[in-house]
Amino acid sequence: MSLAYAATPSFPWEPESATRGALATGELRQMLVKRSHGPAHAATLLCAAGALVGFAAQNAALEQGELLTQRRDLVAPKSLLMYVNPLGERFLLGSWINGPLLMGYGHAFPMLAFAAKAAGAAGLKAADFPNITAIERRVAAAIKQPGFGAVPAPKGHRLAAQPRDLLRSLWPRARKVLTAPVPVHLADEPPLDEAHWSIILSAVAGTLVGLTRDAVPPGAAVALLVESALTASRLDPELVDPGRWRLAPGRAGLQIAKAEKYRRMS
Repeated sequence: MSLAYAATPSFPWEPESATRGALATGELRQMLVKRSHGPAHAATLLCAAGALVGFAAQNAALEQGELLTQRRDLVAPKSLLMYVNPLGERFLLGSWINGPLLMGYGHAFPMLAFAAKAAGAAGLKAADFPNITAIERRVAAAIKQPGFGAVPAPKGHRLAAQPRDLLRSLWPRARKVLTAPVPVHLADEPPLDEAHWSIILSAVAGTLVGLTRDAVPPGAAVALLVESALTASRLDPELVDPGRWRLAPGRAGLQIAKAEKYRRMS
């Protein structure tokens, strides 16, 4: 894989919400770095960043799916689907989730592009780039086994927490940052679209690859970001953001409804 990446075009929220995007990016980065407590926890910092991107990608996919099911009742399986393993555990898969995370799904700003660019700037050679396909396969196999959600730490490091626990703590705070109003001394701007949250978090994750380069080698950092993001994106949303979604499998796809709307109609 080439580590070269074209100059970043304007983000989709620019120019209308450029200030909101810049403020959210800076505050999210500060929130994560404050939590890291130095080089000893650099791996946990990267795991947390990847998990937030992955769950944001899932959130955007569910938002898109909920709008579509209002018109067609079902979301096609290749876009978004629910997998129930032999233990009865639910997982979400599909191209709408993978798009904001990995290259090759037509998304303009996948997390992997940010991470690859940052890793290249940090000195990672193309020959040493992690095998992303192998990571995808490992995560895909893991959902069939008990105890899914554990991400391996890079050699010589440890993780203070795993994606699910990190998300329970950080996702509500990240949502608050991403939906925060513009400070009163600045001109107001439209809110950031939830479909764009993963891009902002991906930009943050990319900066952390460079920030942690002395503690975690760039190749290991990219691998950890990708595995954490994929793992978080597969989790049943009820485990992280309980009560928000009603999901049900159908013969031709997935049925999606926001729980709050369902309660109002009941």
